[in-house]
Amino acid sequence: MNKISVIIPVYKVEPYLRQCLDSVVGQTYKNLEIIVIDDGSPDGCGAICDEYARKDARVQVIHKENEGLCAARNDGVARATGDWIAFVDSDDWCEPDMYEQAVNALVDGVDILMFSSFTNTGDKQTVVPAFAQEFTTDDAELIKHMQVATINKYYTPLESSFAPGCPWNRLFRAELIHDHAITYPAGVRAGEDGIFNLRVFQFTKKIKFIDVPLYHYRYNENSITNKYTPDRPEIDHRLFEELFSIGQEYGLSEEYFQALNNMIVDYTAQCGQRCFFHPRAEGSLTQKLKRANEVLHSEPVYHALDVADRSKLGKKAKVLTLSRHHNVLILYAVTRAAQILKYNRLGRKA
Repeated sequence: MNKISVIIPVYKVEPYLRQCLDSVVGQTYKNLEIIVIDDGSPDGCGAICDEYARKDARVQVIHKENEGLCAARNDGVARATGDWIAFVDSDDWCEPDMYEQAVNALVDGVDILMFSSFTNTGDKQTVVPAFAQEFTTDDAELIKHMQVATINKYYTPLESSFAPGCPWNRLFRAELIHDHAITYPAGVRAGEDGIFNLRVFQFTKKIKFIDVPLYHYRYNENSITNKYTPDRPEIDHRLFEELFSIGQEYGLSEEYFQALNNMIVDYTAQCGQRCFFHPRAEGSLTQKLKRANEVLHSEPVYHALDVADRSKLGKKAKVLTLSRHHNVLILYAVTRAAQILKYNRLGRKA
């Protein structure tokens, strides 16, 4: 009987943690090893984790000093003894039969079993099919293209609504992860899931997808993806370094490096709203423009803007590439337009 190691990093999610843990311990599929990592959470999360461990022998709790999501997931993987590894974010939750349906769908030789999900925003719930139709494939070329898509959704080879770079809507064969010593990257604060999946796909021989929504992703406006992050350009730069390094290490395709350059342009365009021209950003407009301009003219951003494939860019990024001189005023204009649209929807003043 397949044993699943479910890895749940926990940090400052006290309002959501019980819903998450209830959805995992209450699974109809019982052969679970539930590894909960209390990553030095300063609230009541640690006590809640211990409470669940006392009630259910399958729950193991690791208490540690805060080191971040990557280190927490690595601690969980190191402890895992199951045949399959699954990740659950501690502010999300699962359908009661998620793992039963996943295990029932397994076939010989599959390294990754994927399924669809829900996105939950407040009271609104949306089904997000990972791909347009179900499939099982051992086509090496298709898997290589899917590997590229883990870092850039616009390169997804199958009709899809998102890049296959998240870790929670799937089972990973544990043997593959352990044999190739695949871990989350140290010192990376954004895009770490894409990096992990990029490495997993390098050694994957067979993938299966079932179009059943089984996981509930809670959209969080305060995640690092969405909130004001003053050092976002530095965070992104560290991510880009890691992705270039992996591409060189594995000898990845020209398509991969093109997708990476396009990703750099998209991330830089998003920096306008997340960092440079965010309402909380300090300094005069002149100072903000100066900082943004310095990033636009730094590497690898400057080169990426020159070589980007405009047919595979987000809307703001496409506009950003209109000027061959990489004019910072374009970034400011598209950011302000996006802010005004957003605040109009929310009924607030931009």
